[in-house]
Amino acid sequence: MGSLTKAALTCGSGSMIILVSILINLPFAVQILLLLTGLAVSVYGVFLLVKMVVNPAEKSSEPLIEQVPTQAPKKKKRPTSTF
Repeated sequence: MGSLTKAALTCGSGSMIILVSILINLPFAVQILLLLTGLAVSVYGVFLLVKMVVNPAEKSSEPLIEQVPTQAPKKKKRPTSTF
């Protein structure tokens, strides 16, 4: 998985934690804990995104897989009559 994908998923996860903490009727202390956790996760995701923008020359450690062009499958001849 690419670093941009990881950063975006991290931001989205933090947002979902915040949303769940608001929508579900939980005790006040648990809601505050979930809100703070969601905020921390979102801030970490934004940090990852900013780090990628500041250092764009860094390549990820994952090797890129070159795709070999494939030929289009041949169409089968169909009968000219549908009767």
